[in-house]
Amino acid sequence: MEIGDRVLHPRYGVGVIRGIETRIQDGQRRDYYVIPKPSLASTIFVPVDSAEEVGLRPVSSPDTLERVLKILSGEAEDCKMTSGLRDLCWNDPLELARAIRHQLTEPKSRYPKVSEQHQIKRAKKLLLEELSEVLGIPEDNLIALMNGEPARDTESAAKSA
Repeated sequence: MEIGDRVLHPRYGVGVIRGIETRIQDGQRRDYYVIPKPSLASTIFVPVDSAEEVGLRPVSSPDTLERVLKILSGEAEDCKMTSGLRDLCWNDPLELARAIRHQLTEPKSRYPKVSEQHQIKRAKKLLLEELSEVLGIPEDNLIALMNGEPARDTESAAKSA
């Protein structure tokens, strides 16, 4: 990853690497990616040498995100969830989409687990930001799709991006 790359942090969402800064921590020099997040009124510092371990990754390609849209809408054949929410891979947008779709289509538990609800909410937030940023689809359309409402012309918005 380099300065100027759009990246996704699994906790804070999409950002742009604005620089690499060297800092001394515990007597050791370390390089950090500097990622401003105006929406949080904050700046994220991710250690360069452990960025992958943290989960920092480049944003997904438009082709991958088109597949995400198909999974969310139920059009894709691979929309079956392969693992449980506990084993969810936060770096895989396809897996996040499968988890959201699974939550929409499975019978609702009378007593849903709060931790699972929190994970689905976080998955929706990450996908929402990445889809909106990369494909240029309005967030309202994506929210409707993720909540199981009929899609509001996400395909035409994605093709124009």
